[in-house]
Amino acid sequence: MKFECAKVKFESMGNLIYFILVAVIAFTFTAVSIPQIVKVAHAKNLFDTPNSRKAARTIVPTLGGISIFIGLTLGITLGGDGYPFYDLKFIFASLLVTFFAGIKDDLVGISANSKLLALTFSIVIIAFFANLRFTNLYGFMGIHQISTIPSTLLTFFIGIVVINSMNLIDGIDGLASSIAIQVSSVLGVWFALIGLPEYALMAFSLAGSCLAFFMFNAFGHKNKIFMGDTGSLLIGTLLFVLAIKFNEFNATHTGNYAIKSVPAVLISFMAYPLFDVLRVFILRVFIIKKSPFTPDKNHIHHRLLALNFNHLQATATILFGNTIFIVGGLILQKYLNVLQLTLVVFGAAFMLSTILEVVILLKKTIEPDDKHQRLFLPRKVINALT
Repeated sequence: MKFECAKVKFESMGNLIYFILVAVIAFTFTAVSIPQIVKVAHAKNLFDTPNSRKAARTIVPTLGGISIFIGLTLGITLGGDGYPFYDLKFIFASLLVTFFAGIKDDLVGISANSKLLALTFSIVIIAFFANLRFTNLYGFMGIHQISTIPSTLLTFFIGIVVINSMNLIDGIDGLASSIAIQVSSVLGVWFALIGLPEYALMAFSLAGSCLAFFMFNAFGHKNKIFMGDTGSLLIGTLLFVLAIKFNEFNATHTGNYAIKSVPAVLISFMAYPLFDVLRVFILRVFIIKKSPFTPDKNHIHHRLLALNFNHLQATATILFGNTIFIVGGLILQKYLNVLQLTLVVFGAAFMLSTILEVVILLKKTIEPDDKHQRLFLPRKVINALT
């Protein structure tokens, strides 16, 4: 029995090393492609123009998502030789839909409705052709297994939220890519250990390609590049796919590495992008009285910049915070049910967001006419602090 367990662990470690090599392949192809993409962007004047709502202050090419797609695709196809993966063709089809929607938006721009239509079509492919849907809520509000129609509606809702959350946090150098590296690496290790090599392959390919992009985005000078909607929508779509598989496999798995309260654990994995989009939407709708899709500079990363953090300091701070949520979620899932853990995650995020706003007000780094935009702080508190 001990010999069998040792054999399983050895095989798992061997698989993990293999997938790390796949990540290296994805990293290499992305890193090689970026200078060429930057050269083309400069030749054709394909740049991101700075404006009042963007943190960028220099003209930078926005086609980094193409390089991520190149590394991701080659990492999966070259590393996946020999792995039977029937659903891969549908997942790739879904990624292609968001990829081309992102390309069009980066080059000429598309309306919010057109983007929503593209995301809907992408999710249709995932839900109906790849047959990947959220079908179990693990006792959240007393709900466990759910039928086809509620499952499909829930999958569409979560898909739109997850994909858009990655799109919306792509506002400062390194943030979206570092969150993608973090989440895909955690899921990739779990898939490798649990015996789902196809999904480990996708997760590590994403991590490798995003790491290469991160190096150029955060530290590049001559070859600095942004991922654009092409990259953020692509990353969001693949993280969405990985999240579904993580949720569904744990519903039936009871062996080693089994996770309880899975929906809440997934929320903890993506605590920053999910809470940030919720926070900004509430702020826009109920405080500023505008459309939830109105662009502004009220994301948490913008608030950190208001404290005179530079881009890398803000990214590192957010990444550290998200790490705490991931570790906390994995530890607390053993002791709390899914509702309790969800409340803990959002409660902690709420508290940290409020502390951030209090610090900003105390340091007087906001303009007087911005006070009405402070989310989660009552008027009396604002008046008392200022």
